[in-house]
Amino acid sequence: MAPASSEEEEEQQGKEEADTVAPAAPERQHDVDSTVDERGKKKLIEEAIGSLGAGRARCSEMMEAARPGRGTGDLIKLRCVDFLEKELRYIVAGLTALSPQHVDEEMTAWLRRLTGTASDRLPRVIDQADLQRDNTLLRRASRFFRRRHRHPVQLLEKAKVFYSLAEDPRRYRHLLQATSRHGLPPQAAEEGGSFYLVTTAMGTSYDFPYEIDLPELSMIMFPYGHKFETDRLVKKWWYEACFRLPDDTFISRLVSRNVITHAAPNSRRRTNRPDEAETWQWNVNPIQYQFLASKSAEMGFVFTSATLNLLLAAGSSTGHGNEAGQMARRLALHQDDPNIPSLLQEIDLSQTRSLAVSGVVSIGVSLDKFVNLVVLDVEGWVNFGDEDLLQVCRSKMFFLEYLSVRNTRVSKLPPEINELCRLRLLDASKTQVTEIPFGVFVATRLYRLDLRGSPVRQLTLPKQILWLQDSLHELLLGGEGMIYSAETATRLPHDIRRFWRLWTLATVDLIEQPASFVKALGDLRYLKVLAITWSFHQSSDRDYCEALLSSIKRWSWLKSLTIHCGLGCSMEFLGSLSDMPALFDKFKVTLGRFVGVPQWFSGLKYLSFVQIIVCKQGARDLEILRDLRKLKCLILGLDFIPRKAIVIKNGGFHELQRFSIDCPVPWLTFESEAMPELTYLQLEFHACPTSPISVPSGISNLSSLKEVALWYNVRYANRSSVKMIVEAVREEVANRTQKISLFINGIEQDDAQEVDKETESTTGAPSGPDAGAEGEAVVEKTTAVVDTEITEAES
Repeated sequence: MAPASSEEEEEQQGKEEADTVAPAAPERQHDVDSTVDERGKKKLIEEAIGSLGAGRARCSEMMEAARPGRGTGDLIKLRCVDFLEKELRYIVAGLTALSPQHVDEEMTAWLRRLTGTASDRLPRVIDQADLQRDNTLLRRASRFFRRRHRHPVQLLEKAKVFYSLAEDPRRYRHLLQATSRHGLPPQAAEEGGSFYLVTTAMGTSYDFPYEIDLPELSMIMFPYGHKFETDRLVKKWWYEACFRLPDDTFISRLVSRNVITHAAPNSRRRTNRPDEAETWQWNVNPIQYQFLASKSAEMGFVFTSATLNLLLAAGSSTGHGNEAGQMARRLALHQDDPNIPSLLQEIDLSQTRSLAVSGVVSIGVSLDKFVNLVVLDVEGWVNFGDEDLLQVCRSKMFFLEYLSVRNTRVSKLPPEINELCRLRLLDASKTQVTEIPFGVFVATRLYRLDLRGSPVRQLTLPKQILWLQDSLHELLLGGEGMIYSAETATRLPHDIRRFWRLWTLATVDLIEQPASFVKALGDLRYLKVLAITWSFHQSSDRDYCEALLSSIKRWSWLKSLTIHCGLGCSMEFLGSLSDMPALFDKFKVTLGRFVGVPQWFSGLKYLSFVQIIVCKQGARDLEILRDLRKLKCLILGLDFIPRKAIVIKNGGFHELQRFSIDCPVPWLTFESEAMPELTYLQLEFHACPTSPISVPSGISNLSSLKEVALWYNVRYANRSSVKMIVEAVREEVANRTQKISLFINGIEQDDAQEVDKETESTTGAPSGPDAGAEGEAVVEKTTAVVDTEITEAES
């Protein structure tokens, strides 16, 4: 056995001495541990800065070597190197402002990921973008071949990884902590349900009793008072900063915090009846909008028209030590200001990754200055037209992924859109675009194309669609928010099956298509969301019905099915469906009739939205609907006059929030504790003869109800049946202690919980000492009028 070395003997002796040393005092040991821990955190920060800094230095050298007169190189590679250098600079600037006290377990994981990526992936990306590698004859030929076959997308995607790292929420955490609470004591920060008056960069505002998150701050990218849908908000979040929100938990949290509120009750617009949840519009609470704008500017996350001047002021002050806060990472310019053009002239706009402009704002600089944009949203910008879109396409925005020209003057999509090789989402809805030559997208990796509300009525496909057939997942056509009309649907070519990865397809015009086309749609086996039109002829043609049934059975991933029918369509053939996909959650049929509620609804665990019309009340119809545990919205049409009251019992409808019923006579009775979560009730009825008892009752038993909407033809406002129904609902609303908003034909009724004099006079409400006798006379008179109306109706 070899003798122990002197180093081993010293190590062993040190261990023995350590064993004999008395333990340190707890306070001293804690201080020692804290010091060691702080050193370790500081080392993690330094390692990340060193690794990223080395890559940034190499990028700077490559850019210097490629300056005019010093050599030539591939434009894509030059842009990738420039993009990398700026992303690395942004990350390093944030790390420089990071102190060990901000490093927790999650931050430690992010720092290690940064160091690992900078040591492993970054050198390979830089090598691939190295301009000196193209000096050989072979590489020049390879570069020429790539130029003929579009852009080296893989290199762009590798460079984009560092944008994701730069936008990691942990990158901003210390800034959130530094700006959060504005120095309020910890106990104040932890209290809830109250507001704290503070002075912000925008003036006096309110501080709120909760922690601020990045998705909340990013909502100020929308204009003040702007209405948005949940779907668009989530998409914007994802492309804005890679916020992946798989469920509605965060949305619910925003609602509970009063950060977002419903923009306007759907009952106020006749043409927008309660529809699927994704079309319910929201906007940011006005007070919180100002608060979030100030917070965002303070930490350099987003600058608005009102805080843009603070960006230049940050250049002369360190603030929180946030050098990255001096970079115009995101700009939201929605309010016109004469100083905007001069301020933008002094800013390095190549650092901007997200730009949103709307209204009558004049930016005074060319859009090609924003060369490294990832998100460009010009929805509602009155100054944006075809020439501006062409300029964007020619500006070599190789990293642009999200482009919204929604509600602008754009009337055509130029072929140069192919230059946006990383474009993933294009929103051209509510524009004047009349045709979509898919050939302009063949070199892109487009994921979502939204053309709703545009005059496009037919699509044509080129022979070659290259990557597009694999990348396109969502194709939205037809009229936005269409409810009953099939006139705005879009015809598709027979080879739409080439887009085999489509998840969402709406709204497709099937009325003039052969049955073979309907059956061929079943080849789109990954469809999750589908909206189609259906005619009376198709509903009575066996071949069409069997073709649609065949396709539905093949869509094993289907979650949502919407069918816009023509008048008189019988959809009873759909009652033969069975074994629907487990995640099926929406079934909507407009105008088409069913004999009763389809039996296959039973057992659907996730069905949350139902809109159907039934011709009679079956024995189990209410039971089937009541047992749908996830049902949140029910729009029910009754194509018959009830012979007795439709009783909504307590129990069931556990999550139902919105209930709309369209029937000749809304003879509904709500028992105590019925529909415990219902917040919105809409009754649409006709001027059919009815008796004094055939009116809604028990509305006051709906404990969560906040809004009631009544709709009827104003021409029949003086009919006794209409007056009785309106009066009955008014009384029910008045019986509730909590305030309920009442809308009649879209007009909110002031003091709805107090029967006004005008109503009393029109309905003959008795008063005075002889009220009882007069009341009986009124009932007899009303009954006589009803009998007369019934006789007239029967004749």
